[in-house]
Amino acid sequence: MVDTVLRRVTAERLLLEYDDARSGGFEPLRGVPDDKVVVLGLVTTKSGALERRQDLLARIDDAARHFPREQLALSPQCGFGTSFVGNNITIDEQNAKLRLVAETANLAWP
Repeated sequence: MVDTVLRRVTAERLLLEYDDARSGGFEPLRGVPDDKVVVLGLVTTKSGALERRQDLLARIDDAARHFPREQLALSPQCGFGTSFVGNNITIDEQNAKLRLVAETANLAWP
C-alpha cells in the first residue's frame, strides 16, 4: 500500500522520517519512481542523544539496497521545533546533530 502511494506523489523530493523503529524498513522505497530524490530523515529531533555515524552509514547502505544511492539524501527527521513548546533539545545538541548530518553525508556521498 505504501509503495502504491509513493508512486502517485508528484513531488520531486520525498522527505521521509526514518528515525525510529516505528518508521519501519526501507522496502517501500522500491515503489518510488526513479525520477525522485528520497531524503532519509534518520537523525531524530526529539532528543539530544547523538546518533552514531556508523549506524547512519549502515542505514544509508540498507536504503540503497532498495533505491539508487545517488538519489538518496540525509537529513534530520523533522524540524527541531515540532510543537509550539518545541522538543527537549538544546541549541548545542541541535548544532551537533546538524554537523553529524553534514559529515555523514560527505562520507556517504563523497
